[in-house]
Amino acid sequence: MVKKINQMPVKTWNWLKLNQAETDAPDNINNQDKISIHADNSSGITDELPFIFENGSSTGGTIDISVDENTDHIVLMDFKTENDASCQGYAEVMTKVRLEKKAKLTLVQVHRFASGFKFVGNIQADVGEKADFHLIQVFIRGDETYSDVRVGLGSKKSALHIDTGYLTTHDELLDINYVASHSGEKSTSDISVDGSMCDSSVKRFRGTIDFQHGAVSAKGSEVENVLLLDDDVTNQTIPIILCEEEDVEGNHGATIGRLDDEVLEYMMSRGLDEDRIRDMMKKAYVDTVLRRIPDEAGGFADRICAEEGISE
Repeated sequence: MVKKINQMPVKTWNWLKLNQAETDAPDNINNQDKISIHADNSSGITDELPFIFENGSSTGGTIDISVDENTDHIVLMDFKTENDASCQGYAEVMTKVRLEKKAKLTLVQVHRFASGFKFVGNIQADVGEKADFHLIQVFIRGDETYSDVRVGLGSKKSALHIDTGYLTTHDELLDINYVASHSGEKSTSDISVDGSMCDSSVKRFRGTIDFQHGAVSAKGSEVENVLLLDDDVTNQTIPIILCEEEDVEGNHGATIGRLDDEVLEYMMSRGLDEDRIRDMMKKAYVDTVLRRIPDEAGGFADRICAEEGISE
């Protein structure tokens, strides 16, 4: 069946074909038992959830995360397929987040799938007063990967931070849709997306900051930096700011470019050949974002980097 996903909160020009995404989803999905994480002051600081999808699987699942008042917590999610480069299948995972007053959650999601695997991820978050939701998403590989993130900033001084790094290669498709809905006074959002594109891959990024009634003195910003390493890539970036409140501050922008000749010449003068430089630049954004994972995660970033050959 055809599944409509990653719908923008308001429509833009139809000819851009960015109002939503569509993908073929299996008619029968094996829904797993819901996973629930409840963090309070008596909990450990970190929960790690590994997900390994098998060849031929059609899997669905829901994760509920709630963080109590005045509690800091880290949740690490590693989405990957079993050790088979030709592994095929489909998975869709819904993550629901609720943060109480002055709670802080760092949610890390790493996506690394075989070339025949399709993944649909959704995050719905409700951020309480003076609470802070930090989302780190890393996309390393996958045939088709979709990410839909919708965060409600309806309480005073609620905050959202998103750090995203991606690498697209071959003919992969990465489709991202972020929506920050501000209705709380002095709420803030900061969305940073950085990635490298290679071969004939396709990437779409929709980023919406929605200042609704009540979002007095709210601030929001979104920026994307894209490095195009091949001529056949297709990049679509559409940052949007919606405004129903007068006293707000919103900023958005995108930088899209290729490897600078001067940078290339400088690195070659230091003994690096062009293939080596290209390989380093491909992985640079992903490495940078992985390094933003808190130290309390206990070497999670180092393990991902080692397994994927991202840094030496």
